[in-house]
Amino acid sequence: MVGIKANQKFSFVENNAKWREKRQAANEQYRANQANLTNIFTVNSNAAATAIELTYQRVTERFQAELSAKADEREKKLDTLSSSLDISV
Repeated sequence: MVGIKANQKFSFVENNAKWREKRQAANEQYRANQANLTNIFTVNSNAAATAIELTYQRVTERFQAELSAKADEREKKLDTLSSSLDISV
């Protein structure tokens, strides 16, 4: 047989146990790699969500500032109009 030397005895149980150990080590390594990838994905997802939230806050603040500026401008125009219409009876 290939792989077995003349002075070795073929033991299915031993070979099967070694194969299982190698397989288990490979499975554990695979699970560890998957856990790392999951953590990386989670971190990246959280970072993206945070960036989106910050962008939304900035857009909202800018929009509110523009609305406030327009409201102030309208108020000044109304004050000007009302002062020009001030009629004494």
